[in-house]
Amino acid sequence: MSVIQNIIGRIAVLRGGKYSVEVDVATDEGFGRFTSPIDDNPMLHIAEARRAVSEVDEIIGPELIGFDASEQELIDSYLWEIDGTEDFSHIGANTALAVSTAIAKAAANSRDMPLYSYIGGTFATELPVPVLSFAQDDMFDYYLVVKDLLEVTDIIDATNKIREIVKEINLENLSKASEDVGVELGLEVALGIGMKKEMDIEKVLNLVEDYNVAYIKPIGPPELFLELIAGTHGVFIDGEYLFRTNSVLDRRYYNALSIKPINLGTLTDLYNFVNDVKAEKITPILAEAKYEPADETFPHIALGLRCPAMLISWSSIEKINELNRIAEELGERGRIITFEE
Repeated sequence: MSVIQNIIGRIAVLRGGKYSVEVDVATDEGFGRFTSPIDDNPMLHIAEARRAVSEVDEIIGPELIGFDASEQELIDSYLWEIDGTEDFSHIGANTALAVSTAIAKAAANSRDMPLYSYIGGTFATELPVPVLSFAQDDMFDYYLVVKDLLEVTDIIDATNKIREIVKEINLENLSKASEDVGVELGLEVALGIGMKKEMDIEKVLNLVEDYNVAYIKPIGPPELFLELIAGTHGVFIDGEYLFRTNSVLDRRYYNALSIKPINLGTLTDLYNFVNDVKAEKITPILAEAKYEPADETFPHIALGLRCPAMLISWSSIEKINELNRIAEELGERGRIITFEE
């Protein structure tokens, strides 16, 4: 057993200068710490962050002291009971995620195990491919995909070279640069695009076909997703918009889904949802929130949940470095997944 002795909350600053809650969990045998990210419309200004800290210190912490930290599912279900709502609107999904993840890290630490092994078990050895968000313009967010990574750092080399080459950010320039850099590095380098507004279906299909696009996050009606699935080959169609707006979880409409842990709540909720996505034969992509902590936990969760890819900012150096450390730790047991549909 690894009995929880103390849980402490504090205010933490995220990338972009936003505030969130950081949670420390101490057991009789281990320690865990996690700061929750927040997403596009952050409610956690300083006053809200202080309220979240109070929830942890005065309500959640005292309720969880004495629990065995390894009983993750039990603890996460109890967090729902403490909250008493259907969407964590009382304590907040961000607070629930911070507590849940810190507890998992404490349990892993008590067993002297890396978090990815604690979550995923012995066979959690397939490293997720990092898909980097690295540029944007009025039309698209741009991502870089290296389909045949040999080393984790290949994606950084490719991103740096493209950023050096391209002086004006647009789809045509980035597409050509990605192809040229792929030839130079001997890698299969491709673009990902995230649409910022709706476009004609035929135009979207042409963009995917003409501009070396391997991954797209469309915005539009269900018909657009159906056409993209039918009209493309080997391209990941991310259904985040369709799931968020219409609650559609269906392989007929898309073959990939970016998943932000902050939108689920506890680690157990995230684990169950990733498995639901896999059951539909849809590729789960663990995705950063808009505002993230400088924290190494994200790649451990992606690997432990066996997500084939993780969607992060090119500036999230701590996550890239940790993925590289994990690859070194796994050695010959580790394998970088080929990012192909």
